[in-house]
Amino acid sequence: MTDFSSETLILELARSLHACGSPAYEIDQRMEQVAASLGRSATFFSTPTALFVTFNDDGDQNTRLLRVYPGETNLRRYAELFELQSAIQDQGLQPQQAWDRLQQINATPDGYAKTVEIAAYGIVGACVAVLVGGNTTVVVASGMIGLIVGGLVIGLTALRLQSHLINVIAGFVASAIACSIQVFIGSSNFELTALSSLIVLVPGLSLTISINELATQNLASGSARIAGAFTSLLTMVFGVYMGHGLVGAFHVVPMSVAPVPPSMLESWVVMVPTGLCFAVLFRTRYRDIPWLLLATLVAYGTLRLAVEFFSSFAAVWIASVVAGIASHCITSRLRLPSAVMLMPALILLVPGSIGFSGMAQIMLRDDLPSGIRLVTTAVLTAVAIVAGLLFTDAIASGRLTRAHDDSRAAG
Repeated sequence: MTDFSSETLILELARSLHACGSPAYEIDQRMEQVAASLGRSATFFSTPTALFVTFNDDGDQNTRLLRVYPGETNLRRYAELFELQSAIQDQGLQPQQAWDRLQQINATPDGYAKTVEIAAYGIVGACVAVLVGGNTTVVVASGMIGLIVGGLVIGLTALRLQSHLINVIAGFVASAIACSIQVFIGSSNFELTALSSLIVLVPGLSLTISINELATQNLASGSARIAGAFTSLLTMVFGVYMGHGLVGAFHVVPMSVAPVPPSMLESWVVMVPTGLCFAVLFRTRYRDIPWLLLATLVAYGTLRLAVEFFSSFAAVWIASVVAGIASHCITSRLRLPSAVMLMPALILLVPGSIGFSGMAQIMLRDDLPSGIRLVTTAVLTAVAIVAGLLFTDAIASGRLTRAHDDSRAAG
């Protein structure tokens, strides 16, 4: 295998990792190790829209620029690429074999039909409506609108529309239907209905990853990602604002019914279908679904327990630490990437819904102080999650270092 071919393998593997949602700090670190295993000295610099790879062999530097675009989280492909990286590093997989396996991974379908994905949008919408305290009308409406939003997202994505335009259209449709239900049926809360039906599109996870990238000194990628997250949120809320304005131009939208916090039993009942739908939306492999479901239950259970004794920020930090430790312990034994359990766990902690509510307060209610307070709360919640993840990484790194030293001493 020539050097050019190994270089091509490195570039395509990095591009594939970026496409399935890998953050900058993971691409940079793991790909440098993979390149070294292939006998190449390479450094990586990734952003949401560009990937720079510099090869430094025998003092000669060669920099390649790959134009990339932010991709959706794909845990199936991510797990298989992780296994490919491990095979190159630990098993000495030859470049030609690794290239063939990479092509097979990228060519394999995700495994879930479009109808199943659309159903997942609706089920998640209904389940989230229960968690945010919606009544029966809100829950049913959120599930119905979630199905419509799922169909719109999949259909418009197939037409290659930009994500920001899809967010505007989805927000407009969800808000117009939610407001119409409140006008003609009554006893509803269009803010909670719109939020629940759009929750899959709310970029809370992107906001958390961006702050994590900033905390790990990946400043360019973190800054670009946080700007993209807020832009996505703004465009979505603008669509909600336009939908509310359209219905309000013909009929006054009644006051919303106040939310009622769900009981512990109701919360736990909706957790199982929520976790299964996350498995579909994150495109998880079938054999990884039990671990994803376990992570969802652990994260939410810890959060509900911690919030009874600590402040909200402390409870989020504790939940992120527990979820992080559980994911590291289980995935290290199963030889899986920690993201398989960590991302589904974090999705219940991320502050996207708070940020959505803050923007809605500013645009729909003209309540600037409340909106700023909620947006600030969303950012601080993301900071609490990132602090928990960094603390978890420190514990895991120390544990791995001691295990490595013990194995060397035993040898």
